[in-house]
Amino acid sequence: MKPFCRDTWVEVDLDAIRANVETFRGHLPAQTGIMAVVKADGYGHGSVHVGKEALDAGADSLGVALLDEAIVLREAGIEAPILVLGYTPVDSVAIASKLKVELTAYSEAWILEAEQALQRDELGPVGIHVKTDTGMGRLGVRSEEELLRVVSALENSSKLVWSGLFTHFACADEPDQTHVRRQYETFQSFIQALRAAGKKLPKVHCCNTAAAIAHPEWGYDTIRLGIGLYGLYPSPYMKERADVPLVPALSLKTKIAHVKVADEPFTVSYGATYTAQPHEQIATLPIGYADGYSRLLSNRGAVLFNGERAPIVGRVCMDQIMVKIPNESAQVGDEIVLYGRQGDEEISLDEIAALTGTINYEVPCLLNFRIPKVYYRAGKECTVHHLLTK
Repeated sequence: MKPFCRDTWVEVDLDAIRANVETFRGHLPAQTGIMAVVKADGYGHGSVHVGKEALDAGADSLGVALLDEAIVLREAGIEAPILVLGYTPVDSVAIASKLKVELTAYSEAWILEAEQALQRDELGPVGIHVKTDTGMGRLGVRSEEELLRVVSALENSSKLVWSGLFTHFACADEPDQTHVRRQYETFQSFIQALRAAGKKLPKVHCCNTAAAIAHPEWGYDTIRLGIGLYGLYPSPYMKERADVPLVPALSLKTKIAHVKVADEPFTVSYGATYTAQPHEQIATLPIGYADGYSRLLSNRGAVLFNGERAPIVGRVCMDQIMVKIPNESAQVGDEIVLYGRQGDEEISLDEIAALTGTINYEVPCLLNFRIPKVYYRAGKECTVHHLLTK
């Protein structure tokens, strides 16, 4: 018996994850490591399974956005280095110490508070990566003076260990590389200021997927492989460059729940925005916007049936959508592909992003806990993960 009831599921190809890690391993300098970024539940692919596969394929550490995400990985038995790339409240530093998770810092005041908290609770040390803001405008120190104060505070700490220095690029995926080169030069100036002050540098990293593709020589000690890990390119421009061949890892599938053929015109879904005509076959699929399938695909998107496109008709509902099947050939239980390939046709996450006015990053991240994930290796199902039934 399958471990979930509704006939809607995500398939994740672990061989694709492995292939993408190996592709970047071959693209980068030999001395540059790979941090596999598995935040947002592995961009909707599942952080634990993707993280384990990436590590086994040659990544040497994992990156997450939140300490809570790191807890999930540790509870799953992952012992590799983990870096929290975002903000962590001081009152959670004790958890990082106990789980041996590294944190990001960029404030002298935060460092002093975290030091006091760890001393008070007599906890072990926590590795700290200092983030510099070279032009992203989010988190990070913005001046050499501020950077030196933060680093000095870490050096004077008995509980916090300066273990990394990094920045994040805002425009590395764009044709005009002026901004990213300016950011890189600023980052280099920060490094030179530290060296001039006699500081011994820890692990240094600045490249996201886009920068790693376009500027592998900027790899320093490691890159942060995010969207590329999942076989997706950071932008259409990066995809057109074709520097590295990537393999998409995710498919979204369902099965037909109901079929009806119009013997006279009838309206479909909320708002009656579509009217089925005589002899049109309308199939109902058990997926909707509550699963993360965008309502913006109403009367616009398509699915794959028998290797052919079938348009979505009417508005996407919370739990169901309707599609028009050609040739009156559908039956209950027939498989439908919403994202991915079927036969010679494909509905890519890039296509869905364009239809919904967003980026490919967001499309898999929207898929939520209601949808089970089925993992494949060598073309065979190897495990299933479903939060509703675990």
